[in-house]
Formats: sequence, C-alpha cells, structure tokens
Amino acid sequence: LLHFIMPNKFQNWEEFEKEHDNAAQKGYGKLHKQLEPFILRRVKKDVEKSLPAKVEQILRVEMTSIQKQYYKWILTKNYNALRKGVKGSTSTFLNIVIELKKCCNHSMLTKPTEYESHLSHEDHLQQLLRGSGKLVLLDKLLIRLRETGHRVLIFSQMVRMLDILGEYLQLRHFPFQRLDGGIKGELRKQALDHFNAEGSQDFCFLLSTRAGGLGINLATADTVIIFDSDWNPQNDLQAQARAHRIGQKNQVNIYRLVTARSVEEEIV
Repeated sequence: LLHFIMPNKFQNWEEFEKEHDNAAQKGYGKLHKQLEPFILRRVKKDVEKSLPAKVEQILRVEMTSIQKQYYKWILTKNYNALRKGVKGSTSTFLNIVIELKKCCNHSMLTKPTEYESHLSHEDHLQQLLRGSGKLVLLDKLLIRLRETGHRVLIFSQMVRMLDILGEYLQLRHFPFQRLDGGIKGELRKQALDHFNAEGSQDFCFLLSTRAGGLGINLATADTVIIFDSDWNPQNDLQAQARAHRIGQKNQVNIYRLVTARSVEEEIV
C-alpha cells in the first residue's frame, strides 16, 4: 500500500527497514510525518468533542447455593452427580474452564432443570433467579433502571444464556428485542429499527457479544450490561461502542458482572 501511495519514498523493503527499523532512537515521528497527508485517522474522541462520558463498573456477584454445588462438582470432576436425572445427556465436560464459565452464568447451563407444569408465574420466575447470582443482581438492576427511564443493552457470549434471559424478561413483562448470529438479514434490521424508533417501548436489547460486526448503532440505549466477559477485551469494547457512539446524548453506564472467587475473576 505504501509503495502505491508514495512510490518515490518506499522503493523496497530493505530501504524501508534501513530508514525506520530503529524505532527506539528515531521514534516513528518521521514516518508519521510522511504518511500524514495520505492517511486520515479518525478517533471518536477527536472528532466528536461533545460525546458524553463512558463509565464502567465491575459488579462482583456471589453464587447462589445451587451454583456453588455445581461449581464444586465440576472442579472435583463429579460428573455422575451432574448427569443424574438429565435425560439422554452425553455431555462429557471435556473443557473444564468453559463448564465453569457456564456455571457462573446460570446453573441451567450446567444441568437443565425440568420445569413442573403446575408452577405459577411467580414460582417459575423465582426458580430462574435461584439458578444464578448474576440474574438476582440483574433483576434488581433492571427494575431500578426501568423506573428511572433508562434503556439497556445486555451482552452475553452464550446463545443459551440469551434464551434464559429472554425467558426472564418475558416473565417480568419487560419488552425486548434480540440479536444473535442465528438471526439473519431482514429480521435483524426490523429488531434494530424497532428498538431505535422514536417513542419505542422496548426496554432491553439482548445481543451476543460477537454478533453484528461494526454496523450496529444502538445509541438510543444509555446502559450496557456485560453479562459475561469475552476472552478478548476488544470484543467487549466493540460491544460497548454499540451505545457509546456519535449520536449518544447521555452518559453511558457500563456494568460488567463478574462472579466472585471464580474463574471469571481470572479471565477479567
């Protein structure tokens, strides 16, 4: 590319190496000056001075008793106890770290529970909440955010976790949209347009951390909840940028949920 832009300056790799290899002494200043007329580097903070602040908080969450039990079973490789009562389970628990991550999110990801058909609406909700310390905190957080007129993006890496969150939001009667890798083309556009529409009643948007590429603008939301952190911090930053982008009028609050004394603390 440089050769095409400036054929006189960048004849070949050897000359380029000779001129710019010793960064410690020369720095990159000289190279930057040569490239400046040709390469435009736009960073949000340089372009948009009035962009509101972005504030991140890490919320440490205790496990519920059932999570602690499953977590211990995974660590001690007590797979018989975990498989007990699960119909046709062939899960082999090969990757311990992934299993521990799943357990930190919700106990149902480790061992699906059969819901009894006679359960009332409230009992069903309580059973969901009992399975995850994060969900207990999220429940309190969302009720407060709803009362104070905020709109929320919730990110998780696990599509099955999004299913559980979707079930929870339905039980709470919170209107929401959802976007993950399995939702294609026109449906994605509809979900985005519905959420961003003026006067939209949607309170939450569930997204998988890596879905959607760079083109998703959800600046109508002002709160981002990272339900589980990605191994690559860049993916979480890109997720946050869905709301913190040009067009945002409010401060963006980011809450990162981390299970205390667990594998998640190591990841973060």
